[in-house]
Amino acid sequence: MRSEDQLMINISANSPAENMALPEGANIYSRKVARSGHISYEGRPYFISKALAGRYIRLIVVDDRLIVDAAIPLHKEYPLA
Repeated sequence: MRSEDQLMINISANSPAENMALPEGANIYSRKVARSGHISYEGRPYFISKALAGRYIRLIVVDDRLIVDAAIPLHKEYPLA
């Protein structure tokens, strides 16, 4: 993996979409994950995860790579008493 690939993956996993620096020529798409855990891009199915079924994910297309970005907010509360 090239160093800029690693940087891009780290940025996408830790930053909100609007603050993410994308490489020149990158295209962003949104897809809804099917119950089977798959999405479709250009007519071809890609397995993402059944855990993300029903959620929208972001696809980043750069050159010949398809990068999946799935940020899942989590809020839990537990009674302390």
